[in-house]
Amino acid sequence: MLLDYILGGAATLFLLAYLTYALIRPERF
Repeated sequence: MLLDYILGGAATLFLLAYLTYALIRPERF
């Protein structure tokens, strides 16, 4: 299922980017 890989990869990248942003800018949380 290619769609599963695309959705999973997008969700993983989004989570990693969000966590990285939260670590860089902790004053927003």
